[in-house]
Amino acid sequence: MTDAVIVDVAGGPMGGAARFRIELYHYLERTGRKDVQVIGAKRSLDPAWLLRREAARPIRARRVALNNVGFVTPGGERWTLLGNALHFLTSSETATLHHSIRSVVMHQATIVRLAARRSDVLVAPCSAMAERVSKALPSVRDRLVVRMHPVSSNMSAERALDPVVLCPVIFESYKHMDMHLTNWVTAVDGRIDPSVQLLVTASAAEVPISVARNERIQLVGRLDHAELRRLWGRSRAVYFPPGLESFGFPLAEARVSGIPAIAQDTAQNREIAGPALCSFSLGDANSLLNATKLALSKDVAPDPAPFDPDRYFHWMFGSP
Repeated sequence: MTDAVIVDVAGGPMGGAARFRIELYHYLERTGRKDVQVIGAKRSLDPAWLLRREAARPIRARRVALNNVGFVTPGGERWTLLGNALHFLTSSETATLHHSIRSVVMHQATIVRLAARRSDVLVAPCSAMAERVSKALPSVRDRLVVRMHPVSSNMSAERALDPVVLCPVIFESYKHMDMHLTNWVTAVDGRIDPSVQLLVTASAAEVPISVARNERIQLVGRLDHAELRRLWGRSRAVYFPPGLESFGFPLAEARVSGIPAIAQDTAQNREIAGPALCSFSLGDANSLLNATKLALSKDVAPDPAPFDPDRYFHWMFGSP
């Protein structure tokens, strides 16, 4: 057992990183652990912060970086959670990135990979992400562990279902959500009950005009966790179409909570969503239509065991 655990949570104010922190904070509150020290809260993951955290150099503490950038100075075990697929793209994937983010991602990837080589333990949230890391850094394969992110249910005991499908995606250029929303509208219009709506966590400025004006689309904007949880509670299914993800929290949340998940037919999505997955083939309108119909009628039993937060954090931090 280590004498203490220092956990860096800097960066990632939204999306998967923010969702992970919610699980961490709930775990610490629930267990009352005093041996776990959280640093970097509400801090940007910038060079000034990285230098500051390295300067502390604790002698015996386990240091855990939850933000892709591992600790590099000696002093206790160094654990790094690798939760951003953009830092482990192939050259062909990098070439497809929008020019506005390509150079930034490449610069970040260089730093992330250098730091990863100094880590004692590297944690990937799914097998596909582990494979990305292994291909980019073959020398770290023996230090790489697959552990799916901790996820608690978004549901209360009672659910009041509406004829809605929730699309809880943070829009980024590489996720191609314009295409995915257009594909869904095209696939379902005139083919499923007209009362079924898609609730999208975006604003009108983030989607094509044709999508924003479509009667099936309800734009709810970017929501905090409490607001989003209420939408989970009334949704019959979720639509999570991106193809480039390190994990995909909505898929895990759907499985944990017993909600069908409409997502691409990939090994990664099958691993995370499990029996909740209603899969479709990208570019196949009939496939997407059939996946949506299945999701609206399918009963899914909640399956929280693969994502148990206590088991995850007991493993990462050591038993209390």
